[in-house]
Amino acid sequence: MKLVDLLPPERVFVNIDIAEREQLLAFFAEKAGALGLVGSDECLQALTDREELGSTGLGKGIAIPHARIPSLETPVAMLATLARPIDFDAPDQEPIDIAVMLLLPKQSGEQIKVLSQVARFARQDSVVDELRRADTTEQVLVILADAEDDL
Repeated sequence: MKLVDLLPPERVFVNIDIAEREQLLAFFAEKAGALGLVGSDECLQALTDREELGSTGLGKGIAIPHARIPSLETPVAMLATLARPIDFDAPDQEPIDIAVMLLLPKQSGEQIKVLSQVARFARQDSVVDELRRADTTEQVLVILADAEDDL
């Protein structure tokens, strides 16, 4: 399963105004609830619990907040680019401005595949730079689709 397959346009958010990590997690949880994907409270609790185990910041300005949600049947993803970088306790101590949120079923083997795809994107500076410059959801999706074709 490709990351772009998990990202319909209504799950991609460009240049959102977020001030801190907790606000970003709440944003994703609220959107997941509003789209009927999972309860927003359940989502926020799962994401927060996972962050308490250790930051999901990758480095190079990217974070992958993720959690397992027992009630899910299929993986859910969302992507946000931020108007301003925020602290996310990343290993390189750099603030993040791109976040890919993943929610996975309790017994999912997809987690490693999707996480590894995001990690591959993170290593491609040109893709990350293009995502940062994207002004629209459509641009983000084209960038991701082109990058996945190259992987």
